[in-house]
Order: sequence, then structure tokens, then C-alpha cells
Amino acid sequence: MVKDIDLPDSTVLIKFHGTFMIIAWILFSSVGGTVARYFKKTWVSERYFGGDAWFLYHRVYTFFTWLLTCCGFILIFIDMDGWQDHAHAVVGLIAFILCFLQPIFGAVNPPENARKIVRMVHVVSGHLAYILAVTNMFLAVGMSTAKLPDSMYGLLGAAVGFHCVIHAMFNFLEYKSMKRGLPEDPTKDASFSRWRKVTLMAQMIGLFAVTVALVVLVWLA
Repeated sequence: MVKDIDLPDSTVLIKFHGTFMIIAWILFSSVGGTVARYFKKTWVSERYFGGDAWFLYHRVYTFFTWLLTCCGFILIFIDMDGWQDHAHAVVGLIAFILCFLQPIFGAVNPPENARKIVRMVHVVSGHLAYILAVTNMFLAVGMSTAKLPDSMYGLLGAAVGFHCVIHAMFNFLEYKSMKRGLPEDPTKDASFSRWRKVTLMAQMIGLFAVTVALVVLVWLA
């Protein structure tokens, strides 16, 4: 524990750690992954800093995922005064390493013959980091030192279930869009883009609500 700082609450760093990780992975990572996966043919007429709109949104969301994860990782190391050997720590470390490397995988511009491999590594490691990070939240609830209520299991389960339902909806819209084919005008969005935007808004509102509820439980614990 931190001994040279007079904290009003001895668990404040743990609570900030949990808060940062919840916001990073339940909200920002989920939305950032959605934009990259389903919106490459949406907002096609919009350009920012010489790049596609979806790419800017993806970078903004994933940057905050990366930043909050790094901050949360540093805080828990300060609080615990070093490494502790348990499942939550091991899974968290792996998730952190994958998250930390994501910007490097995304920024690398290899030769054409290696580009698909690097892109695949970026996508797979991103999905794996998300799975490990959310799994680690379930592990955290079971830790006595975290002092979290069992009701967080239900909220985390709701977040995962909602995540799956939203992705099922996006895949259905993508299927319908592929059946209709791309528009002849390359400056126009793919079909069902309006419904994709509506679904994205629903995802953001739903995940924001769950995120707020989880953070409140963390601070009430």
C-alpha cells in the first residue's frame, strides 16, 4: 500500500483503477472496435486529417482505451507496491501488454506482402485484449481486497450480453447491405448506413448507462 501519501480512503487508488478500466473496456474499447469493424463504408464523404472518418473515430476511442488502461495499470502497481501473484494480476498484465502494443500494430506500415499479417495481428490482439480485460473484471469482483458487491456480476453479464446483441444486429445489417451491393456512386454510404448509425447510438447509450452503474458500485463499495 502507499505509505507516504495520506489518503482519506485507503482504497481510493483501487477504486480509480477499477473506474479507469471499466470506462476503458466496457465503453471506449467496445465502441472503437465497432467503428472499425462495421463503419468503413459509412461517412465515406467525410475526411479528417486526410483520412477516413471511421479511422479518426476509431483512433480517438482506442486512444482513450489505451490511456485509461495505462493509468489504471500504474495506479494499481502503486497501491499494491509491486507485483502480486494471482489470476487477476496475470490476466491483467497480459491484457495490458496487448493493449500497450496495439498502437504500434496499428501504426506500422510494412511492405505489401506483410500488410495483411500485421493487420490480422492488430485485429486478433485487440479482440483478445478486450476478452481478457472483461474477464478480469469478473475475476476482480471475486477478490476480497476489491470489496465489490456481487451485483456487479449481473451488470458485467448484462454488458457482455448487450455487446453480443449489438454485434448480432450489426452483422444482420452488414448481411443486408452485402445483398444489396455497394452504391454506384463511391461518395455515397453503403446501404443501411442510417440503421448502422442508429444501432451505434443505441450501443453508446446502453454501454454508457452500464458503465455509469458499474462505476457507482465501485465507489459505493
